[in-house]
Amino acid sequence: MDSQKLHDWLQVIGIAAVVASLIFVGMQIKQSDEIALAEVLESAAARAIEERALVAAHSDTWHKACLGEQLTAQERLIAANLYMNYLQNNFNSWVRLQQTGIGAVGGQMFVDAYAANLHRYTGFKQMALSFAEWRELGARFHGELAKEYRTAVLRRVSELEELEPNPSADIMWCGVR
Repeated sequence: MDSQKLHDWLQVIGIAAVVASLIFVGMQIKQSDEIALAEVLESAAARAIEERALVAAHSDTWHKACLGEQLTAQERLIAANLYMNYLQNNFNSWVRLQQTGIGAVGGQMFVDAYAANLHRYTGFKQMALSFAEWRELGARFHGELAKEYRTAVLRRVSELEELEPNPSADIMWCGVR
């Protein structure tokens, strides 16, 4: 075999090796993305379980707070923390969906849940207004997304005002019957 043919074969083998290594790197990146997605979903599920456990542990206080009943100082502290946890988880999940498309449910669910609570429960609305978080939440960090979330929630509240509350959906919202 002359040197030119050997050179040509070595180039073909080199190109094939480069292509094979690029395919391998692509497969590794895809696998890493799938692992990262699974970790994000697992983390979101863990936060949701934690939120439900906190509400369950303090269900009497959360029930009274959502209804707008009189709370003791300790109950106000518990209700405020439950509300802030709910708001942060809800908003952060909505933002994650808007920015990455990653989530187990559609983004409208987060808007609907928050709007339903504002519409149905005077106490929840009082908590929202007293913290003013839902107006300014994440504005420092999320800018336009915070405004978009607020606009979507307010639009949904105005739609809900025209409808009868759906008691069968309460378990998904404040959990108040």
